[in-house]
Amino acid sequence: MNKTAPRPTRSMDVLKVDLTRHGFAILEGALDPDTTAAIRERLLAQAAAEKARGRAISNSAVEPDDDVNQWVSFLPNKGEFFRALMNNPACLETVRFILGRDAILSEFSAHITWPGNKEMGLHIDQWWLPHPAMPGQDYARPSDARRTKQRTGAPVPADHPINPPVVCNVMWMVSDFTIENGATRLVPGSHLSGLHPDPKARYDHVHAEGPAGSFVVWEGRTWHAASLNTGNGPRLGITTYWCAPFCRQLLNFTYGLRPEVAAALTEQERALMGFKVWGTYGSTGDFDADWASPGAQNLGELKA
Repeated sequence: MNKTAPRPTRSMDVLKVDLTRHGFAILEGALDPDTTAAIRERLLAQAAAEKARGRAISNSAVEPDDDVNQWVSFLPNKGEFFRALMNNPACLETVRFILGRDAILSEFSAHITWPGNKEMGLHIDQWWLPHPAMPGQDYARPSDARRTKQRTGAPVPADHPINPPVVCNVMWMVSDFTIENGATRLVPGSHLSGLHPDPKARYDHVHAEGPAGSFVVWEGRTWHAASLNTGNGPRLGITTYWCAPFCRQLLNFTYGLRPEVAAALTEQERALMGFKVWGTYGSTGDFDADWASPGAQNLGELKA
């Protein structure tokens, strides 16, 4: 990692400075060794079982050419150990620094990169957010957004207003992250450009290296991607991806959680997963209610 890029730190103050200046930061020691080991063991067992049953999945949206890496999705359904990540105080403080106090969890899955994988292309996470437009200027229709149709340019600070971050990603290092095993690569300062990387261009980047139990966090405008794994074993990363409460979540937690898992959630966990109504958004019929209600509890067709 070069001298101008963030290095692993144990200081939340340094982490916030790094985030503001570079668009990403690395917090070392965010998890204790025992918790890290338990999560790693559970993840490897789940990944192996899904593969053995022919249920292993990839993610063609972000890795269209890869046939090696494995994703283990919807982790809250796959072991209670994983919930320690979404409840982690340092994680929540970091997310709220970027997005504010009412941010919610959008994605919670593992990304396992294996030797022989394909290199992921640089991208930003809020690719669907339209660019600002001057009054009277034609604008990009939000629902027509596509990953491959974006405004590209150099990763230098813009000279005009740009969108704020409305998502951020806290990637947990369940194993050591090294250049050899495909540590996430990022372009420092790219979050200030208001642009997307050109898929045909090459940019100066750094790798987020750190020991297991750390996390690397980047905000939604930062250019980033997983890298080639040239090592001898897998890189184990778990992404807790967060969004503003008015955004559609990548994972539909309110619908997809197994009943026994949903019943075991704490009030904080339910709020973080989007069960809590925000300014009437996410309501299920009663606009003054604090929480969404299951369909069986909601008013149906009535007769006078």
